[in-house]
Amino acid sequence: MRNRWWGLRMLGAGALLCSAMAWGAHGERSVVEARRGLTQDEAQGARRSIAITVDDLPGALPGDDFAYGELKELQKINRGIPAALKAHHAWAIGFVNERKLQVQGERDARAELLQMWLDAGLWLGNHNYAHDDFSNTALQKYEDDLIRGEVVTEALLKTAGQSEKYFRHPYLNTGMTMEVKAAFDAFLKERGYTIAPVTIEDADYVFNDALAHAVEKKDKKMAAKTKKEYLEYVDTVFDYAEKESAEMFGRQIPQILLVHDNALNTECLDALLEKLEKRGYKFVSLDTALSDPAYATPDLYVGTGILWMDRWKLALGMKLDLSKGPEPPGWAEQIFEQMRKERQKE
Repeated sequence: MRNRWWGLRMLGAGALLCSAMAWGAHGERSVVEARRGLTQDEAQGARRSIAITVDDLPGALPGDDFAYGELKELQKINRGIPAALKAHHAWAIGFVNERKLQVQGERDARAELLQMWLDAGLWLGNHNYAHDDFSNTALQKYEDDLIRGEVVTEALLKTAGQSEKYFRHPYLNTGMTMEVKAAFDAFLKERGYTIAPVTIEDADYVFNDALAHAVEKKDKKMAAKTKKEYLEYVDTVFDYAEKESAEMFGRQIPQILLVHDNALNTECLDALLEKLEKRGYKFVSLDTALSDPAYATPDLYVGTGILWMDRWKLALGMKLDLSKGPEPPGWAEQIFEQMRKERQKE
């Protein structure tokens, strides 16, 4: 499950610290509790559950993580995705990069894109002002950009009777040394934030670039192929995650899915959510998912961004092998790589 945004899931020789002293007896109890999971009575009545999280509001554009995007296109995206979530009664949280709100003459209209999520009964979270990569950003700037990324979102949440609660690390990079990671974790705690982990991602950013390429080429056949193979890949990554959950915890834990606020999901999210319903999933809040004992498992991983089920393997005494896991189709990866290369030159 390679993710170019998250450092290709590489594990450097000096990037891993896993001393038992980092979590101690409390961590041991957490692991036991996570593996024990539900009582027998609870398990008999339990269904699979999942929390939906959406990154890069007010819009993840093809080819460039940092593009502001055209307002008209962003309005289409931020009408379509909340509408699909609401139609399936799927509680979700959208993580905001406030830098993308700062377009002269459009600030109010772009703030209204976030309001669409609140009006649909959804939540907003902090995804760092500028989508900084913590693997190459100084701690002080990373902290400053978290605060800078609160301004508009917090005001909108306050009006809705809410407040900032969750932070999602861009690229899932949580710090390249244990010292830096611990310092930022303490900073988050001081400001009342909880980290929003991810247990499943479906490479929608790869397929979104492929879809944009097809649209630009006016290739309807490729566009249809992209959407079809994206939804097939969703099944592949869920098969893998469910197998991992059973092996690690002896049960199906509540999953946390990461998708992006993009054109692909404007067209495909309804079908994706229907697919999850057919797999037996109930949509739950992030609060509910995180209340499961599995999420108390210590995160002892240091390095470029990877999913939490991989991170937990260190605390569970399991082998961490990042070469495992499904990959998006090669043709889509090729388009993704080429588009990123070309648009970074612009």
